[in-house]
Amino acid sequence: MRGAIQKLTIGTYEDSDYKRRIKNGAFTAFINPTGFSVTYKTELDLKQPIGTAGAPAKYIATRSSDLQLEFLFDGTGVTEANSGIKLINVIKGKSFAKKAVTQQIKDFYEATGKLEGSIHKPFNVILNWGDFEFKGILAEFTIEYKLFNNEGQPLRAIGKAKFVTSISPKLEAKESDRKSPDLTHKRTVQDGDTLPLMTERVYGDSKYYLEVAKVNNLINFRQLVPGDELYFPPIEKIR
Repeated sequence: MRGAIQKLTIGTYEDSDYKRRIKNGAFTAFINPTGFSVTYKTELDLKQPIGTAGAPAKYIATRSSDLQLEFLFDGTGVTEANSGIKLINVIKGKSFAKKAVTQQIKDFYEATGKLEGSIHKPFNVILNWGDFEFKGILAEFTIEYKLFNNEGQPLRAIGKAKFVTSISPKLEAKESDRKSPDLTHKRTVQDGDTLPLMTERVYGDSKYYLEVAKVNNLINFRQLVPGDELYFPPIEKIR
């Protein structure tokens, strides 16, 4: 038995932490995109000394990735509610589905690009399609109208949308699992761990263990209990 077709959905969020969801499924694609492209960018320093034939490219940063999608907004009614399953359509009394192109575009833009007065900016969004997920904001949206009725109303349009990754530094650190000493880390005490040893693992130096003990209100830091969780704040907060 074939599985149900999974539609691309867009959920809206208040900010780039993606903790406060405004609406789940704020937009659902009536017709899925035929494909999408993701662009990854690395910023490099390509300067080289005068008179040389080459030099190593120096890494500066990994820039936000771009997601580009092309949507078909159709109001002709050629797409059935249960595409390819005519018997189900008959049983459920469903006919060719029609929804004005202008309304489809409005729904998409309200979920992704319209200025939301309560937060003074457009929503952050999470796009889901099967196993694919993308967190970001709408950067560009171009509409090409392709078909019109006798009254000049659009019956079909192609929307080209570009989204840019937008996640908070805290979320980015969590997702990339960085080990930077400039981030707050939570560690679980393992059997045989000592505070100086754990501090050295996080900061690359054990000299901060007394400050870590204060942060965690440890009375006897020489006897750590396996299973306890300790917090290691950014270095600048304990110096």
